[in-house]
Amino acid sequence: DNNKRMKPAVTVWRSRRQVDCPEAVDGVLTLVELKPKTGRYHQLRRHMAWVCKRPLVGDRSYSGNIEMSKQFLDHGLYLCSNKVSLLHPYYNTEEGRKQWEALDTEDKYRGGMICLSDDGSNKVLVHAEIEVPQYFQDLLDTSTSSASDV
Repeated sequence: DNNKRMKPAVTVWRSRRQVDCPEAVDGVLTLVELKPKTGRYHQLRRHMAWVCKRPLVGDRSYSGNIEMSKQFLDHGLYLCSNKVSLLHPYYNTEEGRKQWEALDTEDKYRGGMICLSDDGSNKVLVHAEIEVPQYFQDLLDTSTSSASDV
């Protein structure tokens, strides 16, 4: 997604599951995992619609000329951030880092939500993760009798 008036944008994506669905583009619905490497306005929606030519289910803004079944537009946008890693707002400050270093190793990593970055920067990260919403699974389950995990 790049032209002269837009900043470059990078998204890594992969197909997680495909199901047959006569109402979908080319008769297939695909559950995709998207990992934005840049943070541009509507980046994921634009990349799926414009670059991959497969708008997100329920995306009224970026579906363009692609006909979407009314059933897909009536239930909202099927886009969910279910995993995120952020710089810890306190432990990466000078004062906070001293407290971090003084913590017992078990206390630092209890629950698995806090860790050190693996990119060599030695920053403290906070991780949060949830399951994909059930209504995503429900849509896939009702769309086909023969699904394939990718």
